[in-house]
This record gives sequence, C-alpha cells and structure tokens, in this order.
Amino acid sequence: MFSGSSGADYQDTVIENDGFWPNLNAGDFEKRRGLPAAQDPDRIATAIANATAEVNLQLEMLKTQYMSEGINQAEDIIAFPKIGNKNRVVMQYESAINARAKADLLPDIATVHQRKEGDHLADRSEETKNELLAESQRIIRNMCGLNRSTVTLI
Repeated sequence: MFSGSSGADYQDTVIENDGFWPNLNAGDFEKRRGLPAAQDPDRIATAIANATAEVNLQLEMLKTQYMSEGINQAEDIIAFPKIGNKNRVVMQYESAINARAKADLLPDIATVHQRKEGDHLADRSEETKNELLAESQRIIRNMCGLNRSTVTLI
C-alpha cells in the first residue's frame, strides 16, 4: 500500500492483462474514482478484473485490427492527446474499465455510508450505475470510431 497526497491509503494490486492492453493498478482506480476507505481491497481488485474482461471482449475486434497493422501493445498506438507516456487509447481504455468497475461496486459503496447524506445512496445507486455503464459504453464506441449513438434503418 502507499499513501496518497490526501493521506488515504491505496492498494498496489496489479491486475495482469493480456499483453496488448496494459496491466491495471487497483490503487490508481481507488484514487481516480474516490472510493470510500472502508472498501474491501480484494473486492475492488475483483471488480476491476471483471470489468477488464468485459471491456476486452468488447474491444476484441479493435485489438485484432491494431495487431494486423503490426501494433502489439496499446501503448504503441500513435493517438493523441497524450499525457506523459499514455496515449488517448490507453487513457480511454482505463476510463472504460474504471467506470464499469465502479458501477459494479456501487451496491457495496451505498451500504458503507452511515451518515444522513448517505441514506439516499442506495436509492440513487441504480441510476448512478446506469450512468457509469453508459459512460463506459460511450468511451468504447469512441475507441471503435463510432459516434455516441447510431441509427440503422431496418
């Protein structure tokens, strides 16, 4: 574990990936998505692993396309904008997974809160879960070169 600048402790569990998509760190997820300190670290890592499997499945055709172009790791894709060594595709990939993992953890988060403000979290958790899943899906569509929505005439 390490302490973040806010004094919160974040785990350093690495979720190994398939070699094309980058490995993920549970502590990075905890920092980015502001999880309550009382969350179980194993449950968080499992949620990230499950979300990774789902996103990888959805992006299988995109991965195959990149690999057919000779790109063997997502980090090698030339895509802008970039932050540090991370290109847009890697950042979007991580964001899609983080949104899904947080959606999976919402029922746990809602039951952790005991304050009055948290009393309505369980009521809002289904709506928030749907928003997070939609966020993930929008990101995946963008990664695949699709607009937010598509209309097809049958």
